[in-house]
Amino acid sequence: MAAMLCVMQAAFSQHTVFREYGFYGTASYTLLTNLNRTDYNFVLNGVTMSGGFQIRPKTCVELGVGFLADMSGVYTQIPFTVALRTHYMDTKLTPTTELFAGYALPLKKTGTNSNGDKMRIDQGGVTAGVNVGCRYSISRKVALNAYIGWHFFMINEFSVFTADKQPIAQDAWAAHCFRFGLGVMF
Repeated sequence: MAAMLCVMQAAFSQHTVFREYGFYGTASYTLLTNLNRTDYNFVLNGVTMSGGFQIRPKTCVELGVGFLADMSGVYTQIPFTVALRTHYMDTKLTPTTELFAGYALPLKKTGTNSNGDKMRIDQGGVTAGVNVGCRYSISRKVALNAYIGWHFFMINEFSVFTADKQPIAQDAWAAHCFRFGLGVMF
């Protein structure tokens, strides 16, 4: 009986950690909602994907691309990013942080904003942010990620139109967003 308990304890105490070196990929569902603009409210949903290289057991560099869309299509964008991801423990469940920066390209679709005006984003801008979360290793080749964070992106030029397509305003502004993500590393 004691030998069986020792074997069971050894089996449960061993843990599998996601690979420590080399290339990997990530695919995540991402949700953004703006925090600073009461005049233009939006929620972006989409997919972000990245390829990374684990340069040290706990440090990774990633190149990423995403597709984030809102219901009206006005704020839909494709962000291109470079990220630095850190894992803090050699356990199945480890806390993570991620810093990223890049450029977001709008899809230039005209739609109706939250004020009811027709709007089109003509030029995107810098995007950056920070995520805090965790990674749960299923095997050396598969892990799950969950994170929350802050996401900033610039809209360098947007146009607002009347119903008969006469321009009302052209401006630039920055969006500060709450970010949530859930994904897989492979």
